[in-house]
Amino acid sequence: MTSVYAEQRARFAPGRFVACTWTQVAVGAGAHRQVVVPDGCTDLIWHEGTLRLVGPDRGPWVEELAAGSAFAGVRLRPGAARLVVGRMPVDEVRDVQVPLELVASDVAALKELAAAADSPEAVAGVLERYVGALAARYEPDAAVEQVVRLFKRTSPVRCGGWLG
Repeated sequence: MTSVYAEQRARFAPGRFVACTWTQVAVGAGAHRQVVVPDGCTDLIWHEGTLRLVGPDRGPWVEELAAGSAFAGVRLRPGAARLVVGRMPVDEVRDVQVPLELVASDVAALKELAAAADSPEAVAGVLERYVGALAARYEPDAAVEQVVRLFKRTSPVRCGGWLG
């Protein structure tokens, strides 16, 4: 069996915090094993009525996709997990998958909206709107954003002094 994976650019949440929305649907007979590799991001994932926060991961892991199963998600950029977890230390969700209701508020309303959606793509839009609403009240950590910018640079970082 295989799966169909698709990413979309964020439309309802700031691209500064959201890398993309995505969907994945397992097609064909039998199970599909999806290897997930670390990318420094945190994902908010919907699957069969459940919501979970995943990562950031330090190592790969495997997700088993049953035939016909569907997933939808919002990928938060490195450093943006606090948007969802609030003041909780982000390292508490590193390398784990946490039910969203353990780290966020008003998850019942979000679940209702996701349940009313008619496709994985529509669920991804619901999740992105949720993140967008959180982003309106979010003040990112300036130090984390600076580190992320440094990692994105294409030219060497000059440290000055004897290192420069």
